[in-house]
Amino acid sequence: MIKKTTYGYTIENNNVFLDIVFYGDDIVRFSYSKENKLPKTSIAVIAKPKKIDCEIENNNISTDKLKINIDEETLKVSIYDKNGNLLNKDKNLDLNNISLEKFMNDEKGFYGMGEKFGFINQIDTDTVNWNNDVLANSDIHTSIIKEYHTAVPFYIGLKEDLAYGIYFDNTFKTHFDFGKEKKDRVKFKADGGRIDYFFIYGPEISNVVRNYSYITGRMPLPRKDFLGYHQCRWSYENKEELLEVARRMKKENIPCDVLYLDIDYMKDYKVFTIDDEKFSEFKEMNDELKQMGFKLVVIIDPGVKKEEGYKVFDEGKEKDYFIKDKNDDIYIGEVWPGDSAFPDFLRNDVKKWWGELHKELIDLGVEGIWNDMNEPADFSTDSKTLPLDTIHIDNDGNERTHSEIHNIYAMLEAEASYKGLKEIDAKKRPFILTRAAFAGTQRYSALWTGDNESVWEHLEASIPMYLNLSLSGFSFIGGDVGGFNGDSNGELLTRWTQLGAFTPFFRNHSAKGTINQEPWCFGRDYLKVIKDYISLRYKFMTYLYNLMRDNSLTGEPVLRPLFYHYQEDEKTYDINDQFLYGENIMICPITKPRTYKRMVYLPEGKWYDYFTKEIIEGGKYIIADAPLEKLPIYIKAGAIIPIDNNGLEIHYYYGLEGKYKLYIDDSLSFDYEKGKYSEVELNIKPDTDNIIVKGQILKDGYEFPNIKIVIHGFVDASKVTIDGDELNFNKEKELYLNINK
Repeated sequence: MIKKTTYGYTIENNNVFLDIVFYGDDIVRFSYSKENKLPKTSIAVIAKPKKIDCEIENNNISTDKLKINIDEETLKVSIYDKNGNLLNKDKNLDLNNISLEKFMNDEKGFYGMGEKFGFINQIDTDTVNWNNDVLANSDIHTSIIKEYHTAVPFYIGLKEDLAYGIYFDNTFKTHFDFGKEKKDRVKFKADGGRIDYFFIYGPEISNVVRNYSYITGRMPLPRKDFLGYHQCRWSYENKEELLEVARRMKKENIPCDVLYLDIDYMKDYKVFTIDDEKFSEFKEMNDELKQMGFKLVVIIDPGVKKEEGYKVFDEGKEKDYFIKDKNDDIYIGEVWPGDSAFPDFLRNDVKKWWGELHKELIDLGVEGIWNDMNEPADFSTDSKTLPLDTIHIDNDGNERTHSEIHNIYAMLEAEASYKGLKEIDAKKRPFILTRAAFAGTQRYSALWTGDNESVWEHLEASIPMYLNLSLSGFSFIGGDVGGFNGDSNGELLTRWTQLGAFTPFFRNHSAKGTINQEPWCFGRDYLKVIKDYISLRYKFMTYLYNLMRDNSLTGEPVLRPLFYHYQEDEKTYDINDQFLYGENIMICPITKPRTYKRMVYLPEGKWYDYFTKEIIEGGKYIIADAPLEKLPIYIKAGAIIPIDNNGLEIHYYYGLEGKYKLYIDDSLSFDYEKGKYSEVELNIKPDTDNIIVKGQILKDGYEFPNIKIVIHGFVDASKVTIDGDELNFNKEKELYLNINK
């Protein structure tokens, strides 16, 4: 019998309970258990159930958008849209082995799953979610490796007229098969826990992504300066070397906001310490960097050196804050400091303690924290991580094994770091960068894709990796520009920088023992192009900041596969080497050496070549010129794009009606949460042979700059009219808006 509950229904058969819980009329949770009590979700889920108007007839439950059929004998479900079209149907349900098979339903592609090496479309493949220090177990990142740095058990099924998502809310090691073993089914299973998943209906893929981010959370608006260019190396060995990099950046007039210190800034690799021989007068060094316009980020790993007399170890031991082994002793593994203990971030008191440990670094002028080795890595074991039977203690005093906590360990550390920095300096938005992650980690941290190689294949593979991460809730993402391991070269660094200029996280990073790859390292010709694209990044800074603002509100990703906005066009389903930067800018990187032309697919509509302003009819493939100094970029007709060019410009690409909301705040603090921001809605519309510009100020809480309008593809300024008293217009050679009322 199906019984009504507060937020859905419960069905019981042979002491197995299926709870159907609604989080919207298009978001449904299916939770199987052996207790007549709704199980708790994992820490990834922050959304709350909703009371949804439903109709029930026999074993069918209907909302405004979905109809759910339940087999009361097997507890298998079939899900239909409101018109009766099948969306998703269970094939085999094995609760003892925590396994669920679903029929394929003519899907053309499967996407998401966080950071995975391979093509964007994962149909006919399988994968595993288990956070892994990849290079500790493999010589190089390849598609053969299934276990990467992140565990995001969320996928999207797509065909032309519908998209849906399934988030498997299970923190144990999980396994997914998208038709590899059997062509007619999708299968997911776990090594522990239970079957508990969310079904998210589109039919638009954008609705799936927005609703997934509603379930697992969205990234708070980051500081604008951390969207700039970052320079890093393992390692800048001393104060003089770091300052020399900063001075060279200024000398070469290369825009750069952030510099990094890797593990060698510490004393004997002990976290929260500074080697006062290599980095004497640390605060004075930071003051000098700040005067030049740089922010400093330092690395913090979770491994705490086992050393009596070392404050962090002593406090953790005294307060019983470390993970235990199966004999109830502090588990000791091995990372950079040698024998090390690992904080048990599962408990709130441990997270609070860890967050507070950052205060001295922040007081010394550090502006951001980089969490590495947080899978967690452990050199002492065959698996290169903590044993599965090590013990965590939760907030209620219950023991939980590492097999359950492993995948969320990095997320717990990121939460501790983020909240700690916010508590230490409430006037600044924290910057946290992580290597490992679980679903929902985007609430606390940016993410980079780990220790890649200075090879063209890794440049090429990074694009589908970014796109699947973007569909999985992560927007503040990027990779090591130029490659981390191995020796880069001028052409590779140039092409990688061109791509990096359009990833939200933009950092050049290289490993000890490799040749340096700062922008000037391969000669003046390469430097010029590299500097041009770093500078181009800053021309799009307001545009990127507004995309991050949208992401924080709606979950819309910054980087989008073409099918995100062209779902009806199956030609877009397998494009791995192009992406949309927001909705209206298309980026087409070069990912092979000595390649000066490439095939580009332009979806339907008119597109502008960003550099030549040539207008091209879409719905076809074209051959794009791509000499070393050119990254093919296309702008959709009707687009309104803010450009930072010695002041703020609004660029409109003539053809279709364009709409854009421009957001401005102080770029640094949380004052926007108190209403201290401004927002103007711009509407530019072609009307026969005229253009009508409308503007409406939605919020006037922060001073707007003067704004210049630049119109492409339409040359007669006398036929541009302003409609609205809120915009002042100066009919000169250029068009101007003044929104300083």
